[in-house]
Amino acid sequence: MNNTPIKPTQSKNRIVFLDVLRGFALIGILYANILSWSGLKFLPFDDIRAMGNIEIDAMLYRLLKFFVDTKFYTIFSLLFGIGFYIQFSRNGQKDGFNQTYLRRLAILFVIGVIHALCWSGDILTLYALMGVFLWSMRNAEKKNIFRMAIVLFTIPVLLDVVYMYTFAQDIVKPAGTALKVYPDMEPLAVVEGFRSSHYIDVFKTNFHNLIWRWYDFIPSGRPFKVLGLFMLGFYLQSTGFMTERSSKAKNLIPLLILGFGFTAIAATMKGSVSSFSQDWNNVLYKLIHEVGQITLGLSYIGLLALLVKKLPQFFLFKIMKNYGQQSMSSYLGHTFIGVFIFYPLIGFGLFGELNLQQTFRVAGLVLIFQFVFSTVWFRYFSFGPVEWLWRCATYGKWFPIRKS
Repeated sequence: MNNTPIKPTQSKNRIVFLDVLRGFALIGILYANILSWSGLKFLPFDDIRAMGNIEIDAMLYRLLKFFVDTKFYTIFSLLFGIGFYIQFSRNGQKDGFNQTYLRRLAILFVIGVIHALCWSGDILTLYALMGVFLWSMRNAEKKNIFRMAIVLFTIPVLLDVVYMYTFAQDIVKPAGTALKVYPDMEPLAVVEGFRSSHYIDVFKTNFHNLIWRWYDFIPSGRPFKVLGLFMLGFYLQSTGFMTERSSKAKNLIPLLILGFGFTAIAATMKGSVSSFSQDWNNVLYKLIHEVGQITLGLSYIGLLALLVKKLPQFFLFKIMKNYGQQSMSSYLGHTFIGVFIFYPLIGFGLFGELNLQQTFRVAGLVLIFQFVFSTVWFRYFSFGPVEWLWRCATYGKWFPIRKS
């Protein structure tokens, strides 16, 4: 064990492309998650049709499902594994690394719990829990980590077959009257809960959704997939794939073909990732969807890496670097701004009032605001606000945040 004390990564030692990639991932995550804050995810289809604009909205939703949904959380999850590999390769043999990293995960878990109580779609809690399993595999052979990632991607499909032949046939699926329907709560009741001006009503509705979100992790197998993506990111970074080889044609072209091909096949099939399969068609759908999700996400990384190499001074990449460098602040900022805009409890009360096209325009404005905020912020500060607090809590000391 190296007695050199462990120190946090300095901003000057960050890998610029990975910050750009984080910013890119956050853009897709914002557009995917805003369906929840806006209420469109829970609004009955009849109410959505009554708004008009249904043909354009349907087209936008198909584009969202094909190009964005699950692909950007895939990139975000890969980045978690990449980040752990970088930290472990730099500090893994130093005294105190294990305690420091586990403390970091514990703080992330607390942040996630607080975030989840504000919005049920939180992913940080799951990341913190799966991060412990990733940490436990830190000394494994790199090839074994890759093999374990493949096994973890396979487990949800195998479990789904077990569910199908045991209890899944007895589950009565609720009528598909909205994008997200719960067995115990009508879509209108969910909408009215979030439209309430009483904190208790909003809290109860969100907590109801939070319980069902964690329940949905069983049929979707999300914990296995997230851990698999962590391990895949760890492995790919250890081989130099993410920053050096992902943009090479021999790697990028096959990933693009597989990604678009499998995603297109999944788009033509009727299936659901978050429900228990009752027939082999849905099992096959989940498998095809998962392959398309991972390969298309990896192809996005390769395309972005190629563009960053070709246009290193492009202004948008500089903005995305700042946006991604404070990825935790940006991600939590999505929720804060989304709740403020859409919930009557503390904000403008636009929940369930906008169609998808209008909602995407709001997402664009949120994005512009966060771009400007992060760009201005890093003129004066070295770390994002939440990142700085997280860092201070992890190491138990106050670090200077202002640039000298």
